[in-house]
Amino acid sequence: MDLGLSEKRAFVLAASQGLGKAVATELVRDGASVIIASRNTDRLTTAVKEIRQETGCEADAIDYVVCDLDDEDGIRTASREAIDQLGGLDILVTNHGGPQTSRFPDLSIEEFDNGYQSVLRSTIIACEECLPELQKAEGTITNLVAASALEPSASGVIGNVFRPGIYGLSKVLAEEYGDDGIRVNCVAPRGVTSNRIEEKIEALAEREGITETQALERRTDELALDELGQPEEFARTAVYVASPAADYLTGAVIPIDGGWHRHAF
Repeated sequence: MDLGLSEKRAFVLAASQGLGKAVATELVRDGASVIIASRNTDRLTTAVKEIRQETGCEADAIDYVVCDLDDEDGIRTASREAIDQLGGLDILVTNHGGPQTSRFPDLSIEEFDNGYQSVLRSTIIACEECLPELQKAEGTITNLVAASALEPSASGVIGNVFRPGIYGLSKVLAEEYGDDGIRVNCVAPRGVTSNRIEEKIEALAEREGITETQALERRTDELALDELGQPEEFARTAVYVASPAADYLTGAVIPIDGGWHRHAF
């Protein structure tokens, strides 16, 4: 299926590894020119090299800018640099690192402030900075936001407080910028293999006094498909949502979670 991504220009945040990198890889594979961002230059350099090798793309199809999501000026500067390098912008993919996992009594107000900055405020700033260029191109915003925020549970307080704010922001932007031809959606992963999932499995095993194999079984038992997803499986759906092939899809929150989310609505 041709997704219509040839000659499209994309900026992907928090994409030096994990699901962000997987999305960037699929965008390049489908013909887009992509700038990825992260705070770690070494990981960015490695990611760009690996994406070029995996996709066989031309060198100028993928590059990077350094961006610390805790720094407002850094987000704005990185966004402008990406737009300048690409010559405009058709697709913004927002993403963020996994917030601290703790129970409510163990968290300070400062830690909540940090979570707000890295999860919600960073997304707002990136959208604000990129929207003028997206208006010119009738582009798309696709927010990567964990599906766990759809069903909040203990120990993930920071993510469960601020990630739903991205869902709300996405809905509002879809309404306000629909007349400009801009589509805004969230794709919500759960149970997809990543460094973050591995860390959670290790933490679950330690917390419950069980083996990592048993902890992995608990995670997979939550899923209708009874197996963890692969980053490329998640990325293919996320890229479709961001592409012209999904040109009547906006304001949606789409779980990509192997059937973890069981609600009918």
